[in-house]
Amino acid sequence: MKPLEPPGRSAFRLIACPAVLGELAEGAADDLGCDTLPARMHLSPERLKEGLHAAVAEVDVPGATIVLGYGLCSNAVLGLKTRHATLVVPRVDDCIAMLLGSNEAFAAEAEKERGSYYLTKSYLDECSTVVSEHEQMTEKYGSDKAQRMMRLVLQHYTRLVLIDTGRYDLEACRARVETVAGVYGLTVDVVPGTTRIVDALVDGEWGDDFVVVPPGHELTLRDFRPELFQDDASSPPSQDPPSAAEAP
Repeated sequence: MKPLEPPGRSAFRLIACPAVLGELAEGAADDLGCDTLPARMHLSPERLKEGLHAAVAEVDVPGATIVLGYGLCSNAVLGLKTRHATLVVPRVDDCIAMLLGSNEAFAAEAEKERGSYYLTKSYLDECSTVVSEHEQMTEKYGSDKAQRMMRLVLQHYTRLVLIDTGRYDLEACRARVETVAGVYGLTVDVVPGTTRIVDALVDGEWGDDFVVVPPGHELTLRDFRPELFQDDASSPPSQDPPSAAEAP
């Protein structure tokens, strides 16, 4: 699909997870209306869904284009609908798939070793992770008690995966991750990532990696995983979504 014509920057509203914003090039979103939701909302899909509904409703005005820096994220985006604005969402399962480049890339990486915990610099900086939990528990309870508690948290994990998006110096992140991995006998793998989808969020190049829907369209799983519905004879013919310029 040819990338859609982006709207004027003044009509553009970005709502994104802090971990996604942290992977944008410096200054890339400076001239955009930008809202963030607390990263901890990811721990509760229902809270994230409620937060997204409220954030979208607040900026849903005629002529606007609302771009979400989220994937499906435990289906939190399903059911979203605007009355006035065009809605744009990356066609990925979650932020990890976004930073690896696709659902397929995430699935291929997960297949290598099932007990994997994924990290990026932005995750380490903005989110609660097993690395930050270890550090906080150690400070609060001391090493012995912290390790006993964290071993329960990590009992099903065998490796920490650091995604290198190329947007930051990896060495400081790697040292921090390797310190924690060494305590719990985990391996550390560095895998290549990409900021292609993240960059397209703000550049307006919304091709096949994105779901772009007009006002009144409620997001469903079919929008994100159309391959699951190919055998559904009752499905209406698919149509290309309108460009942002066509939105009222």
